[in-house]
Amino acid sequence: MKDKRIYQRYMISSEESENLQDDIKLDGVPVRLVDFSLGGLCVISDQSYTAGDIVTIFANFANGGRIDLIGKVVRVAPEGGSWSVAVDLASSYNVSPKRKS
Repeated sequence: MKDKRIYQRYMISSEESENLQDDIKLDGVPVRLVDFSLGGLCVISDQSYTAGDIVTIFANFANGGRIDLIGKVVRVAPEGGSWSVAVDLASSYNVSPKRKS
C-alpha cells in the first residue's frame, strides 16, 4: 500500500523513546513522542484531548535545542491506559509539501 502522506514521517520506536532524554510536553503535560513530520506529530499522553483542540507543543532537547509550536488535535484514540494524540502542524504554519522519494 502506498503511503499517501504529504510529508515524510519519522517513527520513534518504543525503545528509542524510552532512551530519549528530551523533554516533550503537550499543553504542559509530559508526553512520549511516537512519530513526527513537518505536517504534524503523534504522542502518547496520560491526558485525553478532543479533536479540534488547539494545543502548544514544547520540546526541550538534550543537545540544547528548544522548539515551541502550536497545533490542532486531529485524532485521539485509547492506547492502553493512555491516549494516542495526533496533532496537525501544517495548518498553523506556511509550509510547502515536500516528500522524500
